[in-house]
Amino acid sequence: RYPELATVCRNPNTLILYPGAEATNLEEVAVMSSSPSVMIIIDGTWSQAKDIFYKNSLFRLPKQVQLKPSISSQYVIRTQPTNTCLSTLECAAVALAIMEKNKSIQETILHPLQALCSFQLQHGAQIHHSKEHLLKNGLYDKPMPKNKRKLRRMELLVNNVKI
Repeated sequence: RYPELATVCRNPNTLILYPGAEATNLEEVAVMSSSPSVMIIIDGTWSQAKDIFYKNSLFRLPKQVQLKPSISSQYVIRTQPTNTCLSTLECAAVALAIMEKNKSIQETILHPLQALCSFQLQHGAQIHHSKEHLLKNGLYDKPMPKNKRKLRRMELLVNNVKI
């Protein structure tokens, strides 16, 4: 149905940035790789990205890579699911800096995001902590979900279980 996407996904130099048990740390791949790579980065909310990844079998063809979970988001005016979740822009900036072995790329790409957050905070926006942080510190002020699956995911967040 998407011949151009199929061609890209079948290319042995294509990577897909999507965390999971099957994913290799991108830094390890970058050290081993000498040839240029194509990287697919899915843009959307966490649930949208998950649906896109699992509903398109082409996305299981490229080597799956992920970023180290030690990086924290600078997109502080938006609530992330966990402390180590990044926006699509942040993922792209970090991944490109790793693949190009040039940390300044990350700083250059993220500078407008930092400026946006700073401007928003100066004009009344509040810093948003992750849902994980709010739950662990008893600060989550929304009603708990009635859906058992969502409730279980929240319990896993509180108990430091990787989801």
